[in-house]
Amino acid sequence: MKNTKKLWKDFLCCGNILCKYPQMENITGSDFMKYNFSKEIISKGTEVCSITADGFKSACVSVNFVLPLSEKASLFALVPNVLMRSSEKYTDVTEIEKKLALLYGAELVADVSKTGEHHVLRMAISCIDDRFAFNGESISAECSELLFELIFKPRLQDGVFDSAIVESEKRLLSERLLAEESDKRIYAKNRCEEIMFSEETYGIHRLGTKESVSEITPQTLYSAYKEMLETAKIVICVSGKADYNAVKDLASGYLSAINRNAEIGETVFIERADQVKYTKETEDVKQGKLVMGFRMGMKDAVDNYAAKRIMVELFGGSPHSKLFLNVREKMSLCYYCSARMIRAKGIMYVQSGIESYNEEKAKNAILQQLEDIKNGDFTDEDIEYSVKALEDSFKSVTDSPEALDSWFMSQCVSGRYNYPEDFIDEFKRVTREDIIKAAQDVTLDTVFMLEGTAKGGDCDE
Repeated sequence: MKNTKKLWKDFLCCGNILCKYPQMENITGSDFMKYNFSKEIISKGTEVCSITADGFKSACVSVNFVLPLSEKASLFALVPNVLMRSSEKYTDVTEIEKKLALLYGAELVADVSKTGEHHVLRMAISCIDDRFAFNGESISAECSELLFELIFKPRLQDGVFDSAIVESEKRLLSERLLAEESDKRIYAKNRCEEIMFSEETYGIHRLGTKESVSEITPQTLYSAYKEMLETAKIVICVSGKADYNAVKDLASGYLSAINRNAEIGETVFIERADQVKYTKETEDVKQGKLVMGFRMGMKDAVDNYAAKRIMVELFGGSPHSKLFLNVREKMSLCYYCSARMIRAKGIMYVQSGIESYNEEKAKNAILQQLEDIKNGDFTDEDIEYSVKALEDSFKSVTDSPEALDSWFMSQCVSGRYNYPEDFIDEFKRVTREDIIKAAQDVTLDTVFMLEGTAKGGDCDE
């Protein structure tokens, strides 16, 4: 069904471009893309953001609810998927799919993420640009109506969510959690995070736990939904050439009937680790998983970010990095070895797949690469490669309305919205001394080792 919808959408778009817009071949990709971002506060705790761009053939509208991360994580994580199943007007998935088909194959998505110590629940719809509709319809306005209908007018049963839908989505959420446990690479990273932040809210999984999922009832879920509407910061994003005024009017109309009091709090940043926490577990797998969690010396998400981001890229962010070239290639200590920075919490993870007997060698080699950067043991060419890799990555943000939506909504917690170009300019101004200082601020906090005890059978790389 999904592939059919995509083919139908592409067919319609391409047909209209050929028939009506012979000059459009000049607008292709991010090199030619011009876009503008603006934000409007329409009520307390509610923002509507606009990303206007002429070069896309599609548009995207998303509604994002930002809540404090809490023990209610499973409840809130279940809400978006339940809402996408039915509404007062569209009583089941079949009715929703029929409407999406009439809207030239529009697509609904729901997602749950964690940004710092905040839970972000995202519901969005993507559709073709209005100018490609056959009869001049405002497709984006109709899609927005559908999205808001699903979010704000759910179909209820005895005043709460339909029990059959709730049980179905509970099963699917439990299966997602089980899948993460089965993928040992993800499991090891999650366990490191849980241990590292055992005394911080950030340690809570974005989907909660299987135990808390099993305890959810239609009544408790509906209460969580009402709490979301009343207390979450709401950020609505309109990207591409969607009808901004129609979206804003819909949002104002629905939210005017809700008594809202939005407060989301702040993320706690701990700059340094006083001591290293170490935990080892064993599993019947062949490949061991070594995960190391570091504090990056940041007071907030913008504290010396550019230098720290380049340092992480040089350390372990790409195929030209020290971890890849030295620990993986030259020393052959790891099947994979990479570093990732979590800006919203001021931390860095190094993840590697190793033979379990190489644990100490791999750990020492990883720490030595970091020590080398602290001592300035890298070239100007290394810096140039790192900056170029980040520039290419950040430029890809303009490849689609969905990518632009994701970029700006990743900043919705702080409300400080920056263009990708802003960061690229900062990266180009970073000096060797800045990188050395950024590395010297890094301290090891937690080491988690998943030791493999099997002789075969684990194919995870």
